[in-house]
Amino acid sequence: MNNILNERYFDEYFFEGYINTGISLSTSLVEEMQQHYKNLEEGRNDYPQYFKENEHQAYLEGKVTGTIFNMMPRFAEKMVTKLYDDAYNKAAHLELIYIEKVFEELLQQDFKRFFETRYIVASYDIYLGNSRERRSFTDIHSDVPNFHHFYETENDITVYIPLVDVNEENGGRLSILPECKSNLKVPGNLLLKLYEDAFLDKPDCLDENGYIVPEKIKDKDLQAFIKSASYKELLQIYKTSTALVRKYHRDSFIKSDWNAGKVVLFNNKTFHAAETWTGDDYNREIYMIRLLPVYDTKIQLKSTLHGKPFNRYLIDTHTNEFHKFDNSVDFSKIADEHKLPLTVH
Repeated sequence: MNNILNERYFDEYFFEGYINTGISLSTSLVEEMQQHYKNLEEGRNDYPQYFKENEHQAYLEGKVTGTIFNMMPRFAEKMVTKLYDDAYNKAAHLELIYIEKVFEELLQQDFKRFFETRYIVASYDIYLGNSRERRSFTDIHSDVPNFHHFYETENDITVYIPLVDVNEENGGRLSILPECKSNLKVPGNLLLKLYEDAFLDKPDCLDENGYIVPEKIKDKDLQAFIKSASYKELLQIYKTSTALVRKYHRDSFIKSDWNAGKVVLFNNKTFHAAETWTGDDYNREIYMIRLLPVYDTKIQLKSTLHGKPFNRYLIDTHTNEFHKFDNSVDFSKIADEHKLPLTVH
């Protein structure tokens, strides 16, 4: 993250686990967002669709359960649906209605000052709502990188905005393990390197500029990659790191009170957990935008996910501009000097 964030804010991220931007969305925008998501159907749950053809399924619940899930996909879908129904009243992905409005306010408040790297992709957004009866994801975890759905790195940045107050009284706070407390961060950039190594030598998977196009990869080749020893080793690192953090670092997590509309930056690849919501009068509501740093990989972004467009917004932190494209951001059009080196630790 030290070549992504401005040095001043990298220190805050490294020692505190997140960046307190000092920025808050306008009351009018927060209220508009609350009303929009209030009108979504109760029980909407977009999460289960990500578990279809998900390469991590056999590892998320343990080897035995994962094997059963793979052998019985309909049973797995029911179990996963129940898991998320128990966690959230509503879970909406890729609405994309508010990304432009949020960034209009962020850029007006000098959002670019937080970054060293020039270009960042605003990939997609997420809305999560849960009552005190829904437990959210209260156990410690890191959002493990995957490639079936997203282009992800170990340094993705989440714009995290509670739409209601999260504090000691209400609960619902985000608990984050700062990197200074643990060296167990999952090496997500290694996944991009393994992905390149597996498919860059397959002409049928490439575009005219020599970039891997995920939609062109044949299923048999993808399955071979999933079953490769190097990929399984990466997932084992994730499992081992998670177990160690849960065992030895539970007391090192930081929780902070944030008012509605407060804009916070954190890395969802660091270990974190959601505090139980205790408020009776209203639900916990969180809005997030996932940001992707641009690395010098030969991998293009997907343009659609489950029939919805995404990966179409590019922030230029040097010019303070927000660009929207008809299709996904084309990495081959970004000059190499403005890309981050894909360093694998």
